[in-house]
Amino acid sequence: MLQLAFGTHRRITYIAAAALTTIWLAIYASTVSPSVNFIDSGELITALHEPGVAHPPGYPLYTLMGYVISHLLWGEVAWRVNILSAFWGALAVGALFLLIVALFNYLQSKARPPVRKEVPRGRRAKHAPSIPDQDIKQERTFLGQPLSAWLPLATAAAIASLLGASSTFWSRTAQAKMYTLHYFFVTLLFLLALLARWAYEQKDPKGMRRALLALSIGLGLSLSNHLMTTLLVPGLLMMLLLGSNMPERIRTMLRNWYFAIPAIAVPVLLYLYLPFRASQHPLMNWGSTDSWGDFWRHITGWQYRPYVVTDPQERAELIGRLWGYVTGQWSWLTSTVLGLSLVAGILLARTYWPLFVATVITAVATLVFATLYGISEIEPYLVPFYIILLLWLGTAPLTLRRVIEPEKTSAGRTGRNLTGRVVAGVAAFLTLLGLVSALLQYPLQDHSDDYLAGQFAENVFSELPQHSVLITDYWDFYAPTIYLQNVLQKRPDLSLVDMSLLKYPWYLGYLERYSPALVEKSRDIIATFQVEQRRWVNGEPYNLQLLQDSYYSLLTSFVERNFDARQAYVLFQPCGQPASCESNLVAPAFERQRIGLTSRLVRSPVPAGSEPPKEPEYKLAGIATGSRVPMDDFARLNSCRYVEAYAILAQQYGTANKPDHSQMMAAMATTVRQAIPGQCR
Repeated sequence: MLQLAFGTHRRITYIAAAALTTIWLAIYASTVSPSVNFIDSGELITALHEPGVAHPPGYPLYTLMGYVISHLLWGEVAWRVNILSAFWGALAVGALFLLIVALFNYLQSKARPPVRKEVPRGRRAKHAPSIPDQDIKQERTFLGQPLSAWLPLATAAAIASLLGASSTFWSRTAQAKMYTLHYFFVTLLFLLALLARWAYEQKDPKGMRRALLALSIGLGLSLSNHLMTTLLVPGLLMMLLLGSNMPERIRTMLRNWYFAIPAIAVPVLLYLYLPFRASQHPLMNWGSTDSWGDFWRHITGWQYRPYVVTDPQERAELIGRLWGYVTGQWSWLTSTVLGLSLVAGILLARTYWPLFVATVITAVATLVFATLYGISEIEPYLVPFYIILLLWLGTAPLTLRRVIEPEKTSAGRTGRNLTGRVVAGVAAFLTLLGLVSALLQYPLQDHSDDYLAGQFAENVFSELPQHSVLITDYWDFYAPTIYLQNVLQKRPDLSLVDMSLLKYPWYLGYLERYSPALVEKSRDIIATFQVEQRRWVNGEPYNLQLLQDSYYSLLTSFVERNFDARQAYVLFQPCGQPASCESNLVAPAFERQRIGLTSRLVRSPVPAGSEPPKEPEYKLAGIATGSRVPMDDFARLNSCRYVEAYAILAQQYGTANKPDHSQMMAAMATTVRQAIPGQCR
């Protein structure tokens, strides 16, 4: 089966795949982030290093891999986990290379019946090379191999490099996320499905069963990493079943259920890690999954229901965001790549529709899901769509040849007639496109000096006196602090409370481990709150008003009952929409005094002209000092917080009749603003 998939020059194919993977691993390792990043990075690194239970659905395969790597490699813990993303990203590029080579050879076999050599009776029959021996001798060679052998390799390397150089894909290789492992499985599963299909059509039952077994195991492992795998299932089924004599294909596949289903189920049992580890009460115990109800809610993503977009205006805004991501993947080459991919898809539909249908189903499923799931980090969910586009593009040399020259031609004439030159030209152009894209993207994806997330958290820490209490709903800030405080042991004296996480039962357990003194003074309110909270989570009748009142009372008690000994602060996310604005329900008896990035809670209003806060000593490496760090939407949004902080301090210094200080803060606001790409909202 592998001889069919990768041709008679399998050794060259494997060497090329290993070389391409190694090159991209070296590139990614040179651009990987050295520390924690925004969004889920800090929480994931902490959960992997402990190990604990990460946010839904738990990602047990990724967690266990990360636990090993975070204790095995050298350097900062965050870098160790980040390099895991680089590793799987490089393997995903290599797997896509092999998939395109196999797809290329498969389509070529459909256009020309395989040639077989006569062998003496009693010996095992072997497939002869796709190109007859007498024709191979007539071909021009390179490194001892005919040029026709290099055509699929050059095309596959170019297309795989386009994936590796795409903006979203590359950025996810630089930070602690499970996405690159998922991308590897996307390409691997389609490769295995193609091999199973090919073995069936070659009447090779043993090869088909092997490919189906590998496909089933891969599917189970992929499900234990990311539930987005479910979107691949319809396309994989179509890859196996569409084609001539479809009823017989279905019957053949169903006859193999006895090993396919267990092969999927056994890797999925990795999810049992979640209740096992939760029963040991680790610090990071998201979801408290040691009961059946909480376990089921966790692995099915129950808490993500509010992110389903139903409002037409919100959906239109989300589609606009998605369009911006799609059209910005390869810098100014994006329109060329997208246009060529769509044309290649049309050619594939004309020449071999079953593969087109199987892949377009996956592309459509990915896009539909992305338009329904309104999370802030929806960008990486689009990468399977890019993989499908690039698969189409990888078939372009063959499908173009079949359109230009529909009659079956001798393979030995490749490179000697007009059609051969056109095909070779297309392959060369794609190779150039991959190289240029990689060169363009490198400076845009170099996160080797990216300390922005940890730096932002530490700048907030710099405003907080010893043993302060800070209440926040700002995940971009809070997630990095989980890593800084619990893994690096930076400012463990601070008690930080995330308002959003407090809505879920598991978080009170975290607070009891993380800051027991803070929780102990609010036991009476916690008792009332937990009863209604548990009823709400379980889907039982509950008192909504009592739940809301006790929730805000609990947050207020963290301030009031500790105020004499511990200063209190708040930090809320940017108020882009009314729903995200603080409504003064937390500690309503206290005034807010803005001191920079945070606001201090005080019992009485601050008189106008009173002494303003001290000048901040923010670290601005990667923004206004040192080399500039590439910024995605999250880095840009958080960097803009410095502009706002400096502007507010400039106004306060002006009111306090300190013009020199006011001008200095205004100048800093301008300097930082000019250093940030795009606009600050």
